[in-house]
Amino acid sequence: MSSTPSWDSDPGGLRAIAPAPPKGPAPLLPWEQHCRVEQLCNVATRPQPGLRIGICPLLLLAFCSCTLGPREMRLSGRVACRATLKSLSDPDRAVNALLQRYNFPAEPFPWQLHSLDATEDFRVYHLTFPSPRQYDLSEANMVHAEYYLPRTLKGRAPAVVVLDILDGSFTVARLVCRNFATAGIPCLMVKMPYYGERRPPGTTLSQVFTARPERMLKAVEGTVVDVRRAACWLQARREVDPARIGVVGTSLGGIIGALAVGVDPRFNRNVLILAGGDPVGILWHAPETRRVRDRMVELGVTLDGLRKDARGVDPVTFAHRARREHILMINAAKDETVPRENTVALWEAFGKPAIQWYPAGHYSLALFIPAILPSAAQFVLSAPAAR
Repeated sequence: MSSTPSWDSDPGGLRAIAPAPPKGPAPLLPWEQHCRVEQLCNVATRPQPGLRIGICPLLLLAFCSCTLGPREMRLSGRVACRATLKSLSDPDRAVNALLQRYNFPAEPFPWQLHSLDATEDFRVYHLTFPSPRQYDLSEANMVHAEYYLPRTLKGRAPAVVVLDILDGSFTVARLVCRNFATAGIPCLMVKMPYYGERRPPGTTLSQVFTARPERMLKAVEGTVVDVRRAACWLQARREVDPARIGVVGTSLGGIIGALAVGVDPRFNRNVLILAGGDPVGILWHAPETRRVRDRMVELGVTLDGLRKDARGVDPVTFAHRARREHILMINAAKDETVPRENTVALWEAFGKPAIQWYPAGHYSLALFIPAILPSAAQFVLSAPAAR
């Protein structure tokens, strides 16, 4: 079999390689040049549109709850998301009932940001904001994310929320973010409930999920809610085009990304890698989830019963709500974790969007990263400019 991926469709010339960003002196970031008072300062009143302040240490000390240093920057603010977070509904009564679990009030929410790292192409920041959901482990109630901001941007750019694979190391998601940021795409890597800082120190994902297996499906559902709020934060950024927001996910992140894309029509440039429908079936048969599956069997859980209860977290349920031209799927023809029939079911439910099949398995697909990431970045960049 040829090492070249097959294409079922190719809208917009997806074979093109994303151009490298221009090199040169790094410009100041938007918030280092100027900022809106309501974004940077803890004030109770909303300023008039266009009111800005120059950032200097004296002004920050006088007006803001921020501290700046040569290597660290801390910002805080609130996002008013009433204009971007729309209430979800569907004409199908059964689907609409399931959709309501992803609705939450469009209330302003606080956020905090501080610097983590920098390269010649982008800077990385740690973002936190409260989740709209409450969990049995209090650590999960605060969303932790990493924001990758390109140094060179020409006007407002498309931006994506990035979701990681099951193992929780964030290696794959960070690789995606670094490559996309280098190509000029701001990326927000959102950590799922019970991942990273969102579980008690000293515990592992396996311990958290085997202790209470229902946490896994709650985490899937909760991630979609967190992604919707994360999109509000991105859409409020001066460097981001609010009309060009997408989701990029791999494996479990791809499945949850597919769910988010069907739930919320805001996401219009989405790359779903190693994704498929029927996540409960995948959970039940995948070797990576054996311990959780064995624990479920001990508790008397059956596959049929779990499928019935989990229709609201199956991306196939909501896929008809997405537009196929907003989706690129990338899959492995010999995937041993996400079976081909699961991928095809999701692809058909989406209306048969562009899809790439690589001659690889679930893990050997990594051999094709040099081809996958530029193609995925170009798909995101090909979104039309906001009107």
